[in-house]
Amino acid sequence: MKRIFKLFIFILILIFQIHPTYASGDAINQLNIDVVIDQSGDATITETIDLMASQGSEFYQVMNRMNQKELKMISVVRDQTVQYAPLENWDPDALTPEQKYNHFGIHDKGDANYELCFGIDHQQHTYTMVYHVTRFVNQYKDATGINYNFFELSIPVKKASIVISAPQEFHKNNSEIYGFGYDGQVNFEAGKIKMVSSGDIKRMQLFSKTSIPFASYDTTYDQKTYQSLLKDAKEGSDYDDGVSVLAIFMGIFVFILAVVGVLLYALGEQGNEHIKKYIKLSKKDKENLPSFHDIPTHYLLYADFLVNQTGLNKKYHNPKLIAAYMLKMIRDHHVVFEGEKKQYTVVFVEPPEDENAKELYEIMHEAANDENKATRKALEKHMNSRYKLLYDWFDHLYLHQKTYLHDHGLLHKNKIDAKTVEDIHHTYGLYKFLKDQDNMDEKKVLDVMLWDDYLIYATLFDIADEVKKQLGEVHPDYYQQSVYQSDYDTIYWSMLWANSVMRASNSGYSLHEQQVRSSGGGGWSSMSGGGGFSSGGGGGGIR
Repeated sequence: MKRIFKLFIFILILIFQIHPTYASGDAINQLNIDVVIDQSGDATITETIDLMASQGSEFYQVMNRMNQKELKMISVVRDQTVQYAPLENWDPDALTPEQKYNHFGIHDKGDANYELCFGIDHQQHTYTMVYHVTRFVNQYKDATGINYNFFELSIPVKKASIVISAPQEFHKNNSEIYGFGYDGQVNFEAGKIKMVSSGDIKRMQLFSKTSIPFASYDTTYDQKTYQSLLKDAKEGSDYDDGVSVLAIFMGIFVFILAVVGVLLYALGEQGNEHIKKYIKLSKKDKENLPSFHDIPTHYLLYADFLVNQTGLNKKYHNPKLIAAYMLKMIRDHHVVFEGEKKQYTVVFVEPPEDENAKELYEIMHEAANDENKATRKALEKHMNSRYKLLYDWFDHLYLHQKTYLHDHGLLHKNKIDAKTVEDIHHTYGLYKFLKDQDNMDEKKVLDVMLWDDYLIYATLFDIADEVKKQLGEVHPDYYQQSVYQSDYDTIYWSMLWANSVMRASNSGYSLHEQQVRSSGGGGWSSMSGGGGFSSGGGGGGIR
C-alpha cells in the first residue's frame, strides 16, 4: 500500500511539474547517439539530431561535471552534405548569427562545465555532431563503471536511442546497467548496451558497472564506492527490490504490443495482385459480409489465426486461446472439471494427441497432486514460478501456426492467398451469425455437436457469455445432450481457469523482470532517480 501511495504522489508530481518554455515548433524528432569506447577508456560519440528550430541562432548541449574528462568537438555536418568549420573559443553572446552559421565550437563555462555548440537556421535539418571524451569510464573505490548523462535538453525530444560499444562485448556476466530519465528500456544487445525510448524523455542517463578492463579512467570518484553511488541513483526511482506497479503494467503492456507487432509484421508483407497481405476488414467490409453458420475449420491453431486476422482478437498472450484449448480438451475427454463455483478442481485424464494441446496439458499437469487433480490455487502458485513455460508455449504455438500455414499452402512467403482470405471472411461471418439475436429460429435446428464447436469459437471471439444465453433459449436441454454434460458453468470455469493461468504467469514474469532490472540486468528504465555524480548533459537546446 505504501508503494502504491508513493507511485500516486510520483504521478501527481509528473502531472504538475513545471516544464521549460519553448516555441511550439521547436523539437528534436529523433536523436540517435552512437558511443564507441576504445581500450584506453576514451569515447567517440556521434549524435544524429533531426532538429526543427523556429527561433535562435545556435544549438547547444551542456556537458557538466566533466572533471578529468577532456572534450573535443571533431565535426558537425548538416544534412550529410554541409561540413561545418570549427571556431575557437565559442562565445554565444559575442558571436553574431552569421558567424555561428556553418560553424561549431565549445563554450568553456569553467569548473569543468562546457557547452557543445553549432549554428542553425529556422528550418528542419539533420545534424551529425561528433565529439571525443577522454576518460569516459570512471574508477570507483570498489569498481569500474560509467555514470553519464548523454543529454538533458529544454526542447522536447520525441524519440531517442543510444548504443554503447567497447573493445570487449558488454553482457550481463560482466556488467550492470541502469537507465534514468526516460520511459523506455536499457538492455544488453549483441554485445552492446542499447538505450531506447518508448515514451516521455526528460534526459537519458546510463549508470553502469563493468569488469571490462580499460587503460585510463576518471579517478574523481576513486574514494567513493560504486554501491553508495548506485544507492543514491536509485533513490526516488522505481529500481526497487519490490515490484513497481507502474513497471509491471508497462512491462506487460509494451511486451505484448511489441511481440504482436513483430508477428503482424511477419504476416503482413506486401503481396501481389493474387496474394493479399494481412487482412484489415473495414467497417464497410464487416457490414457487407454475410452471416456464415458453418465451421471454417476444426483445427484450433488455424481457427485462432483466422480470428486474429478478422481483427476481433490480436493478443499474443491470449487467455481466450487457453480457454478454447481447455474446452477442446474437455470435449475430447482429456480433462474434466469437478466441484462447484470457485471450489472446483481439474482432473487430468490423459494427454491430447494434438501437439499444442499436449504441451499446455503438461504445463498445467505439473500443478496436479498424486490423484492427477489440481485446484486453481495450486495452479496459480505453480504458474507464478513457472511462467516461462507458458510464455514458451505461446512462442512454440505461433511457430507451429506459421509452419502449418505454409505447409498447407495458406501462406506463401508470409503472404495470405485467396483461399485464406475466404476463410477469414467466413470466420467473421460466423461471428456475425453467433452475435445475431434475430436468427433464433435458424439456430434452433442446429445440431448439438455443432454448438460444441460454436462455444469454442465464441470463446475466441470473446462472446461466450452471449452464446450461452442464446443456448438457454434455443436449446434448453443442451447441457444434458452436450459433451459438456449438465454443467452449465463449464464455459465460465474454462475462462476462469485460463485467466488464472495467464494472471499468475504475468505476475511471475513481472516479478522476475523487476528483480533482473533492479540487479542491473537490463529492462525498463526509470523516469525518476539517477541523482548523484553523473557527468554530461545538464541542459541545452536552442538559443
